[in-house]
Amino acid sequence: MNTLRRRPFVVLSAFLLAALTGCAAPVAGRPVPAAGFQDEPQPRSTPTPSADIPVPRRVDGIDPCGLLAPEDLAPLGGAAGGPLPHDPTPDTCTHPLASAPANAAGAGFGGPYRTAAARQPRGLPVSVDGHSTWLYCELVDTHQTCTATTAIRDDRTLLTLLSAQGSSAADTTDALYRLTEAALHRLPPG
Repeated sequence: MNTLRRRPFVVLSAFLLAALTGCAAPVAGRPVPAAGFQDEPQPRSTPTPSADIPVPRRVDGIDPCGLLAPEDLAPLGGAAGGPLPHDPTPDTCTHPLASAPANAAGAGFGGPYRTAAARQPRGLPVSVDGHSTWLYCELVDTHQTCTATTAIRDDRTLLTLLSAQGSSAADTTDALYRLTEAALHRLPPG
């Protein structure tokens, strides 16, 4: 009788061991350094969409650190210290957020819209106030990090980013939309 009681336990243990070791296989691919910021473009299976720019915007003389105001950052926990110019790239500015360690929001300027899809092939086209925007989200450690590349001229884009610990992609995207809209409205037409 004792042997009959042990047999289901041994069979169940062997099944669980086989199932769990199947999860230990190495994962193919390469790590992403940050949400969409990589040096070399990756091939896309679909063509880059054309850019809609209903109101071209001027960027000359605009400080990227002024694109996001304290009232824009307040719903995200507010700023934690001063802005960090040229972070993560030249012509951008990051604002550390008080809501959690390493949470941040940022804005700045980038090159042509057509390059966004090549840099961030898993992104998707959306629209912010009629302007073509390339949205890309990636879970980096425990931070949902989303970037938006918004067409403002043929040769320039507005870049916005939000990285939030423990946030969902949907919540981060909603907050990033509001940041992108605020920064876009701070740029003069031209």
